[in-house]
Amino acid sequence: MSKAGFGGGLGMIVVPMLTQIRPAKTVVGFMLPLLLFTDILSLFHYWNRWDRGNIIRLIPGAWVGIAIGSYILNDISDFYLKKGIGGIACLFATLEFLRPFFIKKMMQSRLPQDSKQSDNTEHEANVHFKAWHGFIAGILTGIFSAVAHVGGLVVTMYLLPQRLTNQTFVGTTTALYFIINLTKIPFYSHIGLFTFESLIENLALLPYIALGVIIGIFLNTRFPRHVFSRIILLFVFAAGVKLLIT
Repeated sequence: MSKAGFGGGLGMIVVPMLTQIRPAKTVVGFMLPLLLFTDILSLFHYWNRWDRGNIIRLIPGAWVGIAIGSYILNDISDFYLKKGIGGIACLFATLEFLRPFFIKKMMQSRLPQDSKQSDNTEHEANVHFKAWHGFIAGILTGIFSAVAHVGGLVVTMYLLPQRLTNQTFVGTTTALYFIINLTKIPFYSHIGLFTFESLIENLALLPYIALGVIIGIFLNTRFPRHVFSRIILLFVFAAGVKLLIT
């Protein structure tokens, strides 16, 4: 989460929390215009800072996943959707909290033995995924994103081992979220997730979302985020647990 684009982070944080007080499907439909708006604003700042190869590998699978996820979303009951969002929120918070440990172990496992024993060398090892890895990751991203706007969980797990620069990472996730969220519009419209009232509420919130994007861009390069991230993760985990047990 410390490197995720603002739109992706917004979905992973707000959806499980807002689902505490509103029907799950209403929340999913309500959040899409707001997420798309954050993507558009962020694209101006991160324009052409994305990794084209990763986008090409992930998007085709994501389109397939969105179709599958929209079908699930149309048929699933609100009760089970809430449980699913709660479970994903707990999974996301746990994996994100443990991510530095996993990445460190992964990088060490790919280094020569003599390099592992050196304490003074800065290692730049990274993971190179094949095209079919990206397609499968894209499918999972599309499903998670269509059902609960939490596709960023898969995107983060796929991109982080590649050790992209912070600007490239956020630029890539921003471009991916924009394409994915734009693709979801006709699917959500077809299953009736948009209402006139929700769109009016979206319009009222746009200035606050714009302010949040500006703050997020500022903090991305200037603020040490590890303590703040862990506090947010605790709230996400708590929200997920509450959805699971209520």
